[in-house]
Amino acid sequence: MITFSKRFLATGGLLFASFMGPLVADEGDQARAEYPGGFSRPPSQGKNYDTWKDAKGPDVGEMKVDLKRLPSKVDNSAREQFPPIYKQRWGTCGQFAAVGSIFTYEMNILNGTVADSDATRFPAHFSWNMMNRAENVGSEAYHGWEVAKRIGIPTAKSYGGVRLDKIGVWPNGYEIWREAMEYRVSGYRYSPANTVDQLNEARGWLFDRNQQKAGKETIGGIFALDGRMGELKKVTRTIPKGEHAAGEDVWIRWGPSGYGHGITCVGYDDQVGFDVNDDGKITNDLDINGDGRVSLADWERGAYIVVNSWGEKWSKDGKIFLLYSAMIDPTWKRGNYLGRAEVTRYLPLRTLRLKLAASDRTDLRMTIGIAGDKEAAAPEHEFAPEAFNGWPLFRRGNAGHVPIAGPEDKSPIEVGIDLTPLFEKLGAAKDGEGKLFLRLTRADGSEAVGVLHECAVRTYDPKGNFIRESEMKIKDGNFGKSLLMIDTVIKGLKRK
Repeated sequence: MITFSKRFLATGGLLFASFMGPLVADEGDQARAEYPGGFSRPPSQGKNYDTWKDAKGPDVGEMKVDLKRLPSKVDNSAREQFPPIYKQRWGTCGQFAAVGSIFTYEMNILNGTVADSDATRFPAHFSWNMMNRAENVGSEAYHGWEVAKRIGIPTAKSYGGVRLDKIGVWPNGYEIWREAMEYRVSGYRYSPANTVDQLNEARGWLFDRNQQKAGKETIGGIFALDGRMGELKKVTRTIPKGEHAAGEDVWIRWGPSGYGHGITCVGYDDQVGFDVNDDGKITNDLDINGDGRVSLADWERGAYIVVNSWGEKWSKDGKIFLLYSAMIDPTWKRGNYLGRAEVTRYLPLRTLRLKLAASDRTDLRMTIGIAGDKEAAAPEHEFAPEAFNGWPLFRRGNAGHVPIAGPEDKSPIEVGIDLTPLFEKLGAAKDGEGKLFLRLTRADGSEAVGVLHECAVRTYDPKGNFIRESEMKIKDGNFGKSLLMIDTVIKGLKRK
């Protein structure tokens, strides 16, 4: 039997790392990316949708984990790139984890900034209001990461805060949407955390993303978690006197019932432990769950550090330990996985500025097309922006059958749409001039109506500096009962 003593606590992570190595079994136990269910990526995209395709970093399991380099404790919430611990409002936990915490942290690391103001923090409510049906409902972490991939996330400063005081509001102001285009997610992944090898890969990600860089500061990543939160008192323990981290709270299991809740894993502590089976010892080599074998599910020593979004006074400081073994719960499959994201900066070269009203933003239908001939009668390439077509990516998780500005607000709003990928498809144009097409209508069977007040194409240089705006003429901007079609000649394209 291996019983961890005070000598183990003194030797720290090196002994822990060497102890874990031989326990790795077959390939089925290895660290890997996985799509366990509808919470890990949009089901609408099918089983071949690779959420990491555009990421630059190595995929899960591609990098060898050097256990000797891993310290016994990592807490990335102590870094200045990590935002304050928030207190969520409504069912926004998934977005406070995915965007408010993880996206903010990763973007500050990328930018070399710190999360000390709204100028370097990102709002949970921007992405939440894209998919919550304008109601108080929950969301998955991937909702936020997909919004960030496709349209971006504005800073909390321009958005009006990390959270708003009303559900379902969309921002009014081109510059807010334009700023959002700069801050993107390039890829995201989920990976299981059921075996020692998978745990080691996760510890390595939290420490330095399993990428040792000579001469550079070691900065690890963080994870999204989906815990079960019913009857938490039954699984919450206070570490007793005489033990490492005495007086702190620890979850020894997920809640035995109830709902899912998005939280953020910011680190780990190999020395944290609790006598789960009440045998007077804290062990990692006894079959305490009675399944006939010893595995990570039996470990009483070692825990993740978790940040909640229930305020900094919850559990003393807004954080709690979660035993490594607690993740392995066959009754709560969501809780067995860790989600990570990679972020990137992006500068659009062409955008569309629109000011419009619509009585039902989910039933709004918009297509934008382009042709390489200014005399063309139809586009050669076109696309339908997700946000202005009812978010088909999210299926039922749409933006709600409410006016485009938000519930009970019939006002027009000014928005921005990135046209750069559309122009890249075109390539060269006859005499350097082409034609842009815009169509607005409504979904089949809908009674939605709207008005297009303004429309203009904006051009930027590769450094993001504004060059010019070309307005599109609108004779009658009404749409819904009839199809609205407008077009304009685009100059300054590559010549054929």
